[in-house]
This record gives sequence, C-alpha cells and structure tokens, in this order.
Amino acid sequence: MSSEIAHALGTEATVESFTSASGPDPDDDPFARDEFDIGFVCTPSYRQLALRAPASVQLVPAAAVFSDERNDGKPVYFVELVARDGFEAASLQDLVGATVGFNDERSLSGLLALQQQLEERSVDSGSVSMVHTGGHQRSLALLESGRLDAASIDSNTLLAMGGLPDGLRVVETWGPFPIQPIVARASLLDTTRNIIAGALLALDGNSDTARALRRYHVKKFAPVSEADYR
Repeated sequence: MSSEIAHALGTEATVESFTSASGPDPDDDPFARDEFDIGFVCTPSYRQLALRAPASVQLVPAAAVFSDERNDGKPVYFVELVARDGFEAASLQDLVGATVGFNDERSLSGLLALQQQLEERSVDSGSVSMVHTGGHQRSLALLESGRLDAASIDSNTLLAMGGLPDGLRVVETWGPFPIQPIVARASLLDTTRNIIAGALLALDGNSDTARALRRYHVKKFAPVSEADYR
C-alpha cells in the first residue's frame, strides 16, 4: 500500500509502526513537528489532534472496508464485549465487581466505547476494575489465563485471528463505529491528500494488490468524510 501511495505522489515512502498506543499524545505530536506525513490512528486520537489550535492533522478521505459481513460493505467496525467462560455474565450490567481489560486509553474500541456503554446504562464505572493491557491480543491472553473477567475487543482483531480463542465468548456487540481513520499532517496540500485518497480508493482495482489486501481481511477502501467521525 505504501508503495502505491508513493508511486502516485512520485516519491519514496517509509513505514513505521507503533503498537503501544492508538495514536500520538497531543503533547508529543509528531504530526505537529512534521515528522510524519500520513498515519493510521484511532478516532479519539484523530479528534484530539484535529481540534488542536492549530490542528496538526486533517482527514484523508478514504478508509478501509473489512470483510466482516455485518458492515454491509461500509468502512465501519464493531466492538465485542468478550468474557471468559468461567465468568457468569449475560450483559454489561453484570460487570459490576468484575475485572475488565481495555487496550489503550485513546482507543474507541477499548476504553471509550466501554465507558460510553457504562454511562448510558447507569452502571457506575467505579464499580468495575479497569485494567490497561496495552493491546487487544494482550487482553485476550489475559482473559484466557483468568486474570481478566471480560474485555472490550475490536471486531477486526477477532477477524484477523479467525475467531474467538477457546474458552471465551461474546457477551454483547456494540456499533457499528467508523473505521479507524487515515490522517495526514495538516501542512500537506489538499491536492496531496486527494492524491493519497485516490491511490487508496484504487487499490482493489489491481488484482495483486487486492489479493494482498485480502490477506489482512480488507476488501477495499471507500470514501469517508469529516461527518463520519463526529
């Protein structure tokens, strides 16, 4: 994918991956320092960076569509409340007194969706022991070991794993939510952002690239707008 974007822009591209957080800390923002041109971040991080004064990122108007039949071909995903079989829980309300994992404090599929559900159903968040695990797969591993009772998990994590590990089950599903956005540093020209979006939207038109996307359970990229992430 990076090579297709680089080709469309007539330049070279390098890729760096950071797995410790769902997006940069607003107080340590590499986009504001012009260190990165493009990034895949979670929605809360995008909102934080876009609301800075001045904003450090803008939305690239293209996002991934995963091969989850529930998303109806749209760039959305779901959050699964997963519990271990030994924990008797039939709904979110049964989390009172439980130990619940989340991947990251700036993750929609982790902490923020969970907090939203607790608030909407008048469940005191203080009655739930929240554990920051550092990643969805780490959350699942802690569930399997019995160190967590439940965890909020990105549905595409389970898609990539081929389903839930043995001994775990989905208690509830929340969503759909807009898929994690692609952002560009705000100082890039609009024409550059549009070229990047065009390259992404055309990826599934090449059979080799489409086959590579399918290995990651991505069907294609589809147009998105600011309104999708409000």
